[in-house]
Amino acid sequence: MGLVIKNGIVLTGEKIISEGAVVIEDDTIVDVGDASVVSKYSSYDKIDAKGCIVMPGMINTHTHAAMSILRGYAEDLPLHEWLQNKIWPIEAKLTPKDIELGATLGAYESLLFGVTTLNSMYFYSEEASEAHAFAKVGIRAVVGHGIFETTKDNGFKLTEDLTKTWHGYDKGRIRVSVDPHAPYTVGPNTFKESVNLANELNEKYYEKGKIIIHSHVAESPQEAESIKKNFNINFDGGVVNYLNSIGVLSPNFIAAHVVHVSEEEVSLLAKNNVKISLNLVSNLKLGMGIAPYLKFRELGVISSLGTDSAASNNSLDVLESAKLLALLYRGLARRADAVKSYEVFRLMTIEGAKALCWEDEIGKLEKGYKADIVVLSLKRINANPLYDPYAHLIFSAKSNDVVHVFVGGKQLIQNGVIVGLSYDKLFEEVNKLKDRIISILSS
Repeated sequence: MGLVIKNGIVLTGEKIISEGAVVIEDDTIVDVGDASVVSKYSSYDKIDAKGCIVMPGMINTHTHAAMSILRGYAEDLPLHEWLQNKIWPIEAKLTPKDIELGATLGAYESLLFGVTTLNSMYFYSEEASEAHAFAKVGIRAVVGHGIFETTKDNGFKLTEDLTKTWHGYDKGRIRVSVDPHAPYTVGPNTFKESVNLANELNEKYYEKGKIIIHSHVAESPQEAESIKKNFNINFDGGVVNYLNSIGVLSPNFIAAHVVHVSEEEVSLLAKNNVKISLNLVSNLKLGMGIAPYLKFRELGVISSLGTDSAASNNSLDVLESAKLLALLYRGLARRADAVKSYEVFRLMTIEGAKALCWEDEIGKLEKGYKADIVVLSLKRINANPLYDPYAHLIFSAKSNDVVHVFVGGKQLIQNGVIVGLSYDKLFEEVNKLKDRIISILSS
């Protein structure tokens, strides 16, 4: 039996259908059209989306979902002090079960905000991990194990184990990436080995979906100097110049942040078809600056939206990031048309899919695509009157307007509530872990 979502304002990604219908069978969209479509599927279950927007699920192209357990833990610090003095020491004390719990919290938060796909880097264990959490929660995800120079051999092994177990899981709902953490924590040879590993894994597992490379790039102004100091090397220019010189840039590479880059480096990103994840809230909160999105766009670099972790953002709300992007770059350009609403809508849907090399299955409401669908209510004071659905989404809508969320045709949010979850039990587990973290800090 299939399902018809009918009577909503359907934003397919390419067009608006004012009284539209989306038809789902199993995990796939089989039809999209106007009201006349409904009669062809009379035996199917129906959801009446009258007074709602029906849109593709949003895509968060850079996060660390497990770090939701550290929301608000380390505040008012710049990036490197935040990492070295606060985050990395406490992460060393987290167990695999802690990581799974944090990722569970992050995945549920994301779904409630209408985010159906995460690209998340953290630490893998066969016992418990982000992958285990995403599998249970039902969210779509790309998941990777962060590789560091100091633990590179184990990092490569765990990435291979992660791939063998999880890449292609549940009809391809979970994919794996190869994640050299950053150029300042991973030396040039290890970075090249990471790329080689991704190529080898793609040859072996490509039929289950593309395995991408995911790394932090040019997040802080001192990153180039950190690379030189940490690995006793010298190079001209910035971080992207360096990555280009060691031959690791490619269309399979998604670079998170990319704040401190020259125009020459943006040209190199475009030439190599590297994808960008913009993480504006995190960059601003940590005082790291503003990525040159308008230059990315001008030179043809595919960009998308990420939140980074809830430890550096405090939220996994892609819709919040979308509004910030529109306002920020309009303000910087001093032009109200510098970034239009539809462009931002694409950044959090189809451009996000492109950034993850997944655009053939997600990011649109189209026949043959995965049924990752979000329904947002317009029965709100902030939604009336409605003239422009895209402008409403970017500038007026709130994440708590989300009423229904489907991932792969399975309804995970119903009437704004997570299906089958005991909120009290989750909160109890999360706060027990918080108390343990506090006791570790005080010991």
